[in-house]
Amino acid sequence: MDRILIGNMISLLASVFLILSCWVNTKKSAYLFQILEALTLCVSAVFFQAWTQLSTLTLSVLRNYLVMIERYDRRMMWLFSGLVVVFGLAVNNLGVMGLLPIAATVILAMCNYYLQDMMAIKWSFLFNCVLWGIFGFAIRDYVSGITQAVTCGIGLVSIVRLYQMRKKDKEGIALEKQYGS
Repeated sequence: MDRILIGNMISLLASVFLILSCWVNTKKSAYLFQILEALTLCVSAVFFQAWTQLSTLTLSVLRNYLVMIERYDRRMMWLFSGLVVVFGLAVNNLGVMGLLPIAATVILAMCNYYLQDMMAIKWSFLFNCVLWGIFGFAIRDYVSGITQAVTCGIGLVSIVRLYQMRKKDKEGIALEKQYGS
């Protein structure tokens, strides 16, 4: 039982990084916080003996770094997706639940490549939170499960804020066109 408690305490720190990644409005900042979250969850994965999580998150750290420095290309997307599937399946000790980190990571790997718009990136983070939240509860990482649920709410608020900001910017541009500067 001690390992579950320690894993949950470590996950609490990761949760802070996750929330911050959903709250910021720049791509670089979002991915930096995603890297910090994944590194912290790698440590907690050892305590939960969730080897699929450890393998997928280790690869996610590298992938997110490449995205952050704008070196993530189509070839890297396929390489990381393939490695996640191979290593994730090789170490999966959780049956069907162990497939959730693999699916979440591959989906996010593809979103990292194809999505450039901050709104779309925020939606992909939100979907990722749902999958990881389910996984968190499955491995008794209650802090991560609860935090993922809260983060979904915060992510939705952030999406609404960004939508409102964009709407306001569009209205300002439309008024400028109509009435001149």
